[in-house]
Parts: sequence; structure tokens; C-alpha cells
Amino acid sequence: MTRKEFENYIASQNLSIESQKDHWKLYDKINEPGSPLSFNQRANFLLGELRKMKKPSIK
Repeated sequence: MTRKEFENYIASQNLSIESQKDHWKLYDKINEPGSPLSFNQRANFLLGELRKMKKPSIK
């Protein structure tokens, strides 16, 4: 997922500022320079992590 696509995703989710910061931290961590992962691997990993963040926690 490109940075522009991620920006559009964040905008469409109507997230709080704190949640947006958490999402950007995750994006930056997955896409850090020198990563051995391919573009597709990074995109799939990011989407998987976003799905986890979206699930409500059951207590």
C-alpha cells in the first residue's frame, strides 16, 4: 500500500487523532528503509495488522 493509498484509508476511517497516530506508527514500522520484505509482503502484513486493530476487544 502506497503512502497516498494509506492516507486515503486513514481519511475514510474517521479515526481519532490518537488512533491515527497508532496507524501511522504501524505503517512507518512496516515500511522502514532497508526492509527485506517485498512491496506485496509489506502491503499484506499491513492489511493484516490493520484488521487486528479494527476488531473490537472482547473482555
